[in-house]
Amino acid sequence: MLGFEEYISETEIVLKEHRDYEMLKNMKWYFIELPKFRNSRVDMDDKLNQWLAFIDDYKGERAKMAEEKNDVIKKAKVEMNYLTGEEAERRLQWLREKWEMDYNSDMGQARREGREEGREEIIKKMLKANMSIEQISELTEIKREEIEKIMKKTEK
Repeated sequence: MLGFEEYISETEIVLKEHRDYEMLKNMKWYFIELPKFRNSRVDMDDKLNQWLAFIDDYKGERAKMAEEKNDVIKKAKVEMNYLTGEEAERRLQWLREKWEMDYNSDMGQARREGREEGREEIIKKMLKANMSIEQISELTEIKREEIEKIMKKTEK
């Protein structure tokens, strides 16, 4: 891109050749050209090169070498796999399934509560119409004890 052999160029070097790249004065900028990095023989004991290898291709051979030499990169790879790899897909699938189960559970609970409220209203109307507990139990198939509980609620 910049016409230099090195894959890392400082601002000062770039500005000597290309004034149009000047962005801010009194700051040192580094331009890293990954294609040049890939084609270079680099010292993998150098921490910057280790991170460049990881950034360039975290699953590649150089990244594996960097991982062996740098525990922080090893941890970064675990995180990267968690965020982007098969684990991420499994996690997203698990979250989707959890959402569906929670939704179905909530809807089932709402239905049960709705049915319960509906039964209570029907029983209250039947009691108001002076139907006996036995008649109500026979028609609704609700136990006598439950009908009596509803009756006590309405008396309060």
